[in-house]
Amino acid sequence: MNHPYKIIGFAPDLVPLILDGSKTLTYRLGDRWGFLEEGDTLLTEDSATGKVFAELEITSKEAGTFGTLRDDREGHEEYRSLEERRSTFEKYYGRPVTDDEPALILGFKVLRRVD
Repeated sequence: MNHPYKIIGFAPDLVPLILDGSKTLTYRLGDRWGFLEEGDTLLTEDSATGKVFAELEITSKEAGTFGTLRDDREGHEEYRSLEERRSTFEKYYGRPVTDDEPALILGFKVLRRVD
């Protein structure tokens, strides 16, 4: 089921990595995106500006917890430690993040750029 009206945001420093194809995974906390399935499409925006920059297709979906996320997955920016990852996510989410918090790993590919 496609949800082209849904928009997922990314930090401004990740936008070029998505557009050049080096970032193909996103880690999301909680269950907000749990409805997405492989093959679904959605728009993506720069979280700082709200500007939509691409249409994505979900290519994979995996559930886990924040504590079980790997810091060296191809297609995702690397973290040097769990503490660095936690600090980054706490900045993105604006709150403390615990190891047992549900996490979703979404693989994606860019279908088209939106200018």
